Amino acid sequence: MEKTIIKVLCLLAVITLPTTLKAQKLHYVAGMETSHLWRGGEVSKGLTFNNEFAISDNGNHLRFGLWGGMQINGNYKEFDWYTSYNLGGFSAAVWDIYNFSDGIWAEGAKQYRYFNYNCHNTGHFLDAALGYNFAKQGIPLSLTWTTLLAGRDRGTADKQNIYSSWVQAAYTLYEDDQFKVDASVGGAFALHNYKENTNDNFYGKSNGINDIRLSCTYKLKIAKHDLPITSQAMWNPEANKGYFRVAVNLLDL
Repeated sequence: MEKTIIKVLCLLAVITLPTTLKAQKLHYVAGMETSHLWRGGEVSKGLTFNNEFAISDNGNHLRFGLWGGMQINGNYKEFDWYTSYNLGGFSAAVWDIYNFSDGIWAEGAKQYRYFNYNCHNTGHFLDAALGYNFAKQGIPLSLTWTTLLAGRDRGTADKQNIYSSWVQAAYTLYEDDQFKVDASVGGAFALHNYKENTNDNFYGKSNGINDIRLSCTYKLKIAKHDLPITSQAMWNPEANKGYFRVAVNLLDL
């Protein structure tokens, strides 16, 4: 599995290097949220800052970037890198996600070592995503499919990669110059489960709907700066939990 991850990383480097060398655009994004919600779960339970910087071709079709998040008290810490491609309504991306939050791993564990990609004790996982946005067809609908390709997604018995997958349909219910209201439904399952793991996947204890969201965004603008504020409710039927967060996009350059 280590060799597989290394090959994927090398392939992504070969694909993105020409774009990086000829890049015409730099990007910087920063935001703040009361909690960090991701695919049915509450990853960060307090005030969280996130930031990203990226480089892309002039049309922003092929992009390579770094993303980081940190809870204000330091309990949640994440450092990812990604490469993505989009054209028209189609999008594809691969993320190397590394959560090194306090308390996730035992002190001194190999999972804390950033360059450890051993499938049995790595802190990383590779996430591949495909999506399509039908906005250009006049339909405010987007569909997303994601699958964990490698890393810490091997089930309770650590027997094999179970390829946990998550799919989502998102729809814009209302939008004008000031407000936007969105709704989405997402579900999780494993493509390659095994007997000892029952129905567990990376996102929960069983397959099914795990992420139902309703959000309202106010398009706040101060001078020439856009500072959209989003209030969002999320329900997880699989875990029987509910969450509410507020997020502010501080910069998008």
